[in-house]
Amino acid sequence: MSIFAGARKCDLKILAEELGETVNDSHKLKDLKKIILTSKEYDEESAKEWMNTIINERKEKEETAERRRQDEIQIAEQKRQEEIAERRHQEEIAEQRRQEEIELRKLEYEERKRKDEMEFELQKIRLGAEGRSLNSNSVANQNVNSMQIKPS
Repeated sequence: MSIFAGARKCDLKILAEELGETVNDSHKLKDLKKIILTSKEYDEESAKEWMNTIINERKEKEETAERRRQDEIQIAEQKRQEEIAERRHQEEIAEQRRQEEIELRKLEYEERKRKDEMEFELQKIRLGAEGRSLNSNSVANQNVNSMQIKPS
């Protein structure tokens, strides 16, 4: 009975089929063992070797499937990390653009402010010049008026 050590139902099913027996999924573990042991083709040594081969092949397939699954998990994780890095990069670019836009607006504001201040100073100069001109005209008018000949 030690030939069944470490064997699963799927392994016993394969061995029974290799021995030429007809089995289906409804057979239980004990039924499969009985079918194998009562098979006309059953030879303990051959069955033991076959069972070891079947178990080893199943384990290899499981290990391969597990490695593949781990690789897929690793690839998915790497892809997720790359997506996160790309998203961060895009956010950094967007933030840099926002900062550049803010800086540009500050510069435009400072330029408008400087122009407004210059315009204001220019207006003050013009008003001062007009004021002096008006004062000059007023003084000149007074002088003209005082120099006019008065009728005697």
